[in-house]
Amino acid sequence: MNSPSSSPRTTLQNILAAIDFSSASLTATHYALSIARQYGATLYLTHIARDAADTDHAWREGQRLTTDLLISGELRGVAHKLLVGQGEIWDGLAPIVRENNIDMIVVGTHGRAGLAKMLLGSVAERIFRQAPCPVLTVGPNSLEPGSRGGMKKILYATDFTPQSLGAADYAFSLAQRYQSTLTLLHVIAAEPADASARKIAVEEAESRLKNIIPNALDLQNVPVCVVNFGSAGNGILKVARQTTPDLIVLGVTQPADGTFAGRRWTNAAEVTGKAACPVLTIRGRG
Repeated sequence: MNSPSSSPRTTLQNILAAIDFSSASLTATHYALSIARQYGATLYLTHIARDAADTDHAWREGQRLTTDLLISGELRGVAHKLLVGQGEIWDGLAPIVRENNIDMIVVGTHGRAGLAKMLLGSVAERIFRQAPCPVLTVGPNSLEPGSRGGMKKILYATDFTPQSLGAADYAFSLAQRYQSTLTLLHVIAAEPADASARKIAVEEAESRLKNIIPNALDLQNVPVCVVNFGSAGNGILKVARQTTPDLIVLGVTQPADGTFAGRRWTNAAEVTGKAACPVLTIRGRG
């Protein structure tokens, strides 16, 4: 049985927004700003230039973006730095992530065909696949955070593996910071044919979900526990359509060999590509 935590333990001190000056990365930047403000974190606005010729242009565009965000008031009171690297996207980002102790990367994508087929776009896909820290992917269907009044509803999906349970701290911490309505979801792959067996399976899963909720979680509304049957990706998206969350939180398994094959990764890719809200993936080793 899983023991509940005493309280959410996650802290975010350094958040990196990967920017390419597109509308997709601007939407992602707004989410990064919102989270940085909630946690009092430093925001690193970061662009990786293709070559030396692109670097000066990137600095000018980055300074223009920073000025616009200051004038609009979004960046006021948020510690921030503008960084420009050079090279292939992850080769440029990796040392910045390491040297600045980045706790979360936020990236936007305009890939409309879905991550399940890895059509996210080269920038977001490489970050999604290789980042050692949690990644908030803001898909093409995501609304601006202000248009929904912040992250008022959070959906956290778990299959009770250590990796997905590790993601719970982020879901609980964000829900407490934003005072969100929190839904905990478990999808059972194999549905028993017998009605009594289905009832038992649901009751056992609901009990496990309730058991991982921290005793000291301070929310206005009691978290809701949901159990359904089917494939994980479809099950998460179905509940997301019903509950219209502002954020989905998932744990993702990366095998020890560094590859990303496997159904759990495919499920995360499918959800991230199709969800109507951002998806936060927290990666663990399998």
